[in-house]
Amino acid sequence: MGPGGGGGTLSPAWWPPRRRWPLDSLLLFLALLLLLHSSEEEKEGDAASNLLSDVCATCHANATCQQIDGKNACVCNYGFVGNGRTYCQDKDECQIGTEKICGDHTSCHNTYGSFYCVCLEGFQASSKNKIFIPNDGTNCIDINECEVSDICGLGGRCLNTAGSYECYCMEGYQIENGSEPFHSLTTNISCKEIDCGKPPEVQNTEIIWDNTTTFGSTVYYKCKDGFQHLGERNFSQCTVAQKWESITFECKEITCGQPPIISHSKRIWNGLSQLGSVVEFTCIKGFYPAGTKRRSFCTRSGAWEFLDLRCEKVEEFADVALNESCLTWRRRYGSAGINETYQLSMRMLGSESNTTTDILINPPAREETVNVCLQLHQDTNYSVEITARFARLILMLKIIHPVVEKKVEFSNITLVNGTCIKWWRESGTAQAEETYVIHVQGLRWYQEQFHHELILNFTTDSQTPEVCFNFLPGSNYSVNVSTINLDHNVVVSTKTEIDDPEPPKVEFISVQGFVPLLRLRKAEEKNGPISSYQAVVIPWSSQCNFNCYSSTNVTYFSKGSDSESYVAAEFPAQAIGDGTLEFAPGDRLYYGKYYNAPLKQGRDYCIIVRTISEWDEVRTQSCVAWAQIKDLSSPPQHLTVVVLGSVAACCSILLLLLCVAWIWVPEGTFASMPTCT
Repeated sequence: MGPGGGGGTLSPAWWPPRRRWPLDSLLLFLALLLLLHSSEEEKEGDAASNLLSDVCATCHANATCQQIDGKNACVCNYGFVGNGRTYCQDKDECQIGTEKICGDHTSCHNTYGSFYCVCLEGFQASSKNKIFIPNDGTNCIDINECEVSDICGLGGRCLNTAGSYECYCMEGYQIENGSEPFHSLTTNISCKEIDCGKPPEVQNTEIIWDNTTTFGSTVYYKCKDGFQHLGERNFSQCTVAQKWESITFECKEITCGQPPIISHSKRIWNGLSQLGSVVEFTCIKGFYPAGTKRRSFCTRSGAWEFLDLRCEKVEEFADVALNESCLTWRRRYGSAGINETYQLSMRMLGSESNTTTDILINPPAREETVNVCLQLHQDTNYSVEITARFARLILMLKIIHPVVEKKVEFSNITLVNGTCIKWWRESGTAQAEETYVIHVQGLRWYQEQFHHELILNFTTDSQTPEVCFNFLPGSNYSVNVSTINLDHNVVVSTKTEIDDPEPPKVEFISVQGFVPLLRLRKAEEKNGPISSYQAVVIPWSSQCNFNCYSSTNVTYFSKGSDSESYVAAEFPAQAIGDGTLEFAPGDRLYYGKYYNAPLKQGRDYCIIVRTISEWDEVRTQSCVAWAQIKDLSSPPQHLTVVVLGSVAACCSILLLLLCVAWIWVPEGTFASMPTCT
């Protein structure tokens, strides 16, 4: 409304004019508005922060404030249960179940806010710690108590079980003060070694025994000389019942009864028929022995030895023959022969002269054929008479119209002293030199490579030439003597006796305190065949003085006293071959029939090797010192081993104590010491 007009519309001209804001003022105003708004937001944020801080401040002492979904919340710590603000009480994890939370073979122990596990007796933690929490994979494993040395005691055998162990007695031991199974560490039960005591005696036997009486020990029985065994089992063993096994072995005296009867013989016998008794047979007059054995011994089998002896009738002047101017005949006196002397007397028939030609003939004892060459003339008849002096037999014959005279170079060849030959030259050649070819050959049946040969020309004018040879011992020789033109020859055979055998190749050893290993190389058979080697033990002999022909068959069990020597071993020569023999004195073994008994400590011994040669019923032997052993009681090698072992044991104990101290002493005490691994 206008002025004075009472409510008319105002004209725009009446509005006051608009004021425009400057641009910089407007920007300043906007900045102030923004600052004001930011200040209010900060106040609101501080209020909200104060509100959150107030929630964490209300958490229980055993709780932790955690942000969940953008908001703070109080959560009880591990091992506690509750609302986190007003209460958090301990959680008993063991109530879940020991096996579930700790595993097998364990016990669970709850603690304030946690728990721990312990292995039951007989088990240990795989981490080697006494207590553990199984969240690292630790579990309880069985302890093998059997790894502890001698946990079951002497003679005990340990058997590991789950969480424990059991003890049993080994073979050769029996339970004492209880029954099996047992624990030797918690009881006085133990294992006692089985002892059977001294073995039973068997009449007429020798005991072969190493003096042990524990379980499994064995004693052997051997019949004494002159007795034979009945039954097969000749030994007894110590049993688990602490008794020696019963045996049925017994020894009965050997008797051979009456000796055999041989036709045309007489026997020389003392009427005894025990083991070793002997009967000898001789042929009666007019008979000679055919065969090699004349004596029979009562043997262990209870029978007399078999004899191939036969008594055959003596024959003289058999198969008489005249070959040109040589007269021959055969005689049979057996293989032993006889030293017979013949006297030959020859006289011309139809002659007024009574002159006779006399010849003495002494052929070799074992030569069956006698050959005598005579000086005969053509167209002349002769009467010949030959007398055998020992047999008292006479041969008479006539020679009618002999052949043309043939010169006889020699006859009646004989052997003198086994190494010389001697013969008789034809009488018409006396004082004239004659040359002979002598061929000598020597062989040995036991040595195929041996061949001794000699060829020589021998010139002599003697009526009874004699040649001697250097024959080697233990050989068979044949000597062929012939004329230089080889129109007449005679062969003589002989055999030489054996000499003492060559000793084997050994190295003499002198030791103190221990038994050495001895070596022997087979000797060369120069003087005859070597049959065997014997190892002879001489106690109490520091100089090795020994008669080689003593103690030839004395065994360890047959010697009279501890100071008497005995044969400990015998080795056949053929068993050695061309190699080397090794022998350990006292190894408790049998070599042939000889027992190599253990040597006693504190004594001196001498070992002898004896070489034995046997041939044609002749035995020779030679000895050489093999070893000298002094004072077996204190061997220096043994003392050295004991000292070194003691030092090693002490060092091991000291090292173990240092390792234990490192484990149990608090950390830092031995900071400078190395860690035991």
